[in-house]
Parts: sequence; structure tokens; C-alpha cells
Amino acid sequence: MSTRTDTLGPTLTVTTEPAEPAGGDAVTATAVLVNYCPFPLRGAVLYLVDPGAATAARTVPLGDLRRGAKVTRRWRTSMPADVAGDVAFTAHVLFDVDGRSADCARAAKTVSVPYEPNGVRDPYRTFATTDDARFGQYGSQLVIWAGGGDLSGGRDEKGGILLPGSAPASSVVQVKTVGLTGSDNPAAKYGIAVANDLTAPEKGGYAVLTMSKSYGVEFMTDSDGDGHLDTWAGGGASTHPAWLRLVRSGTTYTAYSTTNGLAWNEIAGLTVPSANGALDAGVVASAVNLNYPGTTVRAVFDHFTVEES
Repeated sequence: MSTRTDTLGPTLTVTTEPAEPAGGDAVTATAVLVNYCPFPLRGAVLYLVDPGAATAARTVPLGDLRRGAKVTRRWRTSMPADVAGDVAFTAHVLFDVDGRSADCARAAKTVSVPYEPNGVRDPYRTFATTDDARFGQYGSQLVIWAGGGDLSGGRDEKGGILLPGSAPASSVVQVKTVGLTGSDNPAAKYGIAVANDLTAPEKGGYAVLTMSKSYGVEFMTDSDGDGHLDTWAGGGASTHPAWLRLVRSGTTYTAYSTTNGLAWNEIAGLTVPSANGALDAGVVASAVNLNYPGTTVRAVFDHFTVEES
């Protein structure tokens, strides 16, 4: 339960029954508002928002609330069936102050649903160069569990989810890297990959743009078309979540990253002469566990897109 409490203000709480619902469960959510302001709340409106809703799912006019007034509202809803990670049942209240609306209290009941490997659906495909890779898809999120000794130079050990032939000569590949867990290795990484054939990088056009657990962004390409990543650019601080973008213009790839989805920072622009035709584009993850034997990572991605530019 999450509560906002002001010494001289309203308080708002949200609870659910059942207390820890699972995907698809019917839920009764309850919002309780108490006006501790030293004045009435004029024209109060309570907004009740279901998990995953882009806008308020319920609008409840409350009118004027006297000092000390307590209001309880319940709403029946459900957990999204295809959901994992943190989801929230949210309430917030607005009221009039000098003719303007003030957002004075907000609360959410957050439910954590575990990710489990459940495979991916069309048009996605999976591939792996490590035999412990597993995959999942939850709404707009893609999930990879993978080991792998390294993902650079002479070793190319990873799990991946791809869209075959999706990146034409002028295209933008983008993803939000949500979180990387399961290993203390600072070099573990997850991000974007492109190639003529991601299941066979030796066919050319290969590049990856990743966020590492602790070493920042890494942009690596295969400059000579032999399937090995032999160039590198990047560094800096790691941020989770972050957004990664790879822009293709023929054989030139330009990498960008941002921490807020707004101000994009250019990492580098590099030429990959072996890029040919429409490339495979996807997301990849590697535990880079050569010095951390047996460890795997869980990489969560959101809003993976490939668009012609």
C-alpha cells in the first residue's frame, strides 16, 4: 500500500482484494480519502486508474468535502492477463483552488508479478548461442534469460529475440532497456542487435548496441564481415531503465542513447560494409560470465520497434 500524507492536507490510500492478485484475477480495489486540510475541498474529483491504463479508468465526482471528511470508493477491475513486473492500481484526487484544479494527493497499490519464460509470439523469433537461453513476452515487454561467456571480440554468446528482415536500408531500431538482474558481473549486457542474418552473424551486417550492468553503453560492430565484433564505442555510467536507438542508413549505423526518452546522445557513427538488404533486427542479452561461471541474467525490454525512416 502506498500513501501520501501531508500534515495539513488530504491523505489517500489504495488497497486491493486479493492483496496480491495474479495475472487475470478479478480484483476489488479500494481508495480511501481523508481531508485533513484546514478548509473544505471544493469540487473534488477522484480518479481511479487500472493497471496499464493510459488514462483514468474511473472518474468519481465528490463535490465539496468538509474538513475531516472521509470518502471510500471501491471499484471492480482485473489484473491484465499477460502481465509481469510491477503493476499499479492508482488513485488521485483533484479539487479547485482559486478557480484552478490542484492535484493534491496520489496513491498506488503496486503488485509485483514474477516473470516466467512463456515463449514469444509471431512475428518474433528466438535464437541463441548459449544453451541456457529462455524467452518470454508480456504485452509490450520482451524478456530474455541467458548465460554466455562474452559478447565481444572472439566470443559471441547470447540469447536473442528477432524480427526477420525488418530493418531496410533506411531504418530506426529502438528499445527501452528496463532492467538487468541475476548477476553481479558489471560487464553483463542487453540491448539491440542487427545483422544480415542474426542467426548467422558471419553473413555480415552485424552490430550490437547494449547497456551494460555497470560500464555504460557499448556500441560494437563487425567491420570486416567475419561475424566477430571488432570495433567499440561508448562507456560512461549505466542507467536502468534507458532507451537505445540504432539508425541505419545503408552501411552506416549511428547509435544513440537517452535516460529520459527525450534528449538523445549520439554514441558513434560507424560503417559496416557487409550490410546488405533488409536486416534482421532484435534484442539480445548475455551474462558475460566467463569470470562468473554458471551465472545467468534476466533482461527485460519494452517497446521494441523497427521503423523505416
